[in-house]
Amino acid sequence: MLQNLGGRYQSIPSPWADYTVHSFPDASRIDLSDRQSLMDAMNGIIAVNWKATEPHWTAESSPFDPSYSLILVHDTAGLVAFSAYRIMRIAGEPAIYRSGTEVLPAHQGRGLYGFFTSEVLKCSGAAEHGDNGVLYGWRTRNPIVWAANAKICEKVTPSLLDDAEHPALQAACVEMCGALYPGKSLEVPEMIMRGAYGHIKHHRQAYRGAASLVDAAMSRVIPNSADALFSVGYARV
Repeated sequence: MLQNLGGRYQSIPSPWADYTVHSFPDASRIDLSDRQSLMDAMNGIIAVNWKATEPHWTAESSPFDPSYSLILVHDTAGLVAFSAYRIMRIAGEPAIYRSGTEVLPAHQGRGLYGFFTSEVLKCSGAAEHGDNGVLYGWRTRNPIVWAANAKICEKVTPSLLDDAEHPALQAACVEMCGALYPGKSLEVPEMIMRGAYGHIKHHRQAYRGAASLVDAAMSRVIPNSADALFSVGYARV
């Protein structure tokens, strides 16, 4: 099991005494012998957080491709959270795509999502872009996730909470989506991906603050639980 890593993988500094953190800029560096148990654990967290009808990660759609990076958080019992991301080039410049971040409910509220975001930005070299920010994309229908990612962006499309339009970001959004999901159409300017989550359904909950406003906007734009928003912004470090 991957919670017993021994000395085969080097951990990175953890802000929490009870968590061990491992970062893999190239996810293919994870040994073949560890992959199935890790993928099962990742799918297990998704199945808790979503209503899943089939595994999200599979051998055919694997998180261990060299194009993926992974950050894993374990406690003594096993995997409690993970974040998968990709470093790309969009519109001729470096870009980040958050492929998926999940935290077990018992471990939510401890700042893991923010920690993952900071690590992703650090590993991507986003600081080198100064005040301009770095292109930063994500796909979701979770209002909390959308609000958290939009909060670190100077501009974002689709702009759910106002009527602002950003043609350059819209073009980057279309390019990024096409590179990641060939053949999947993206409805512009709403940036809707129809049927993106046909195999998993988001657990609705009571939202507060900005997330409640995002939830109301999402309910209008994508009332079908299988649909998602594909978003891109300029992230600030």
